[in-house]
Amino acid sequence: MTDHYNIAFEKTMGHEGRGLLSNDKQDRGGQTYSGISRVYWPDWIGWKLVDEWIRTGETFPVLVDMVKDFYRVNFWNRIQGDKLAELSPEVAYEVFDSAVNMDVTQAIRFLQAGHNVGSGGAYELLVDGQLGPVTLATLKVYLSTQPGSFTVNEKILLNCMNGEQYIFYKNNPQHKRYRGWFRRL
Repeated sequence: MTDHYNIAFEKTMGHEGRGLLSNDKQDRGGQTYSGISRVYWPDWIGWKLVDEWIRTGETFPVLVDMVKDFYRVNFWNRIQGDKLAELSPEVAYEVFDSAVNMDVTQAIRFLQAGHNVGSGGAYELLVDGQLGPVTLATLKVYLSTQPGSFTVNEKILLNCMNGEQYIFYKNNPQHKRYRGWFRRL
């Protein structure tokens, strides 16, 4: 059985910087470790260890298990990644990465809005940022029954989601500074 969470995690770490500590003064997230922002996630248990290493000047070990658990609980589980991966691993990976990058609700909105564009008016979803049984069932129907192959429908959905993300990034005032966001599309 494929471990879709680990695949999604590895792909996302390629963007987030596995084991890297940064503190870009122009980034509203402030200090980050492996993409975990101290501003947005001040209660993450890893910050105690990071602070200790900074205080003592010791070499930073990579907190792989703590980081993996953090991303699983706060993103993969909240997007119902296992259920999404049953429908389409590629869609699950994209929604996961979007959730990490901008938040779970926004990522699910992109999925719903992208679906609505890709379905050509059939099987419309309410774009509410909630991934419930209606969204999952509608995606299953769209991916398996629309004209064309499952893979074609999957690519259409992913392209529509990426278009939604592009518009979001383009309208974000920080987009000029963080061009790396566009590499995620």
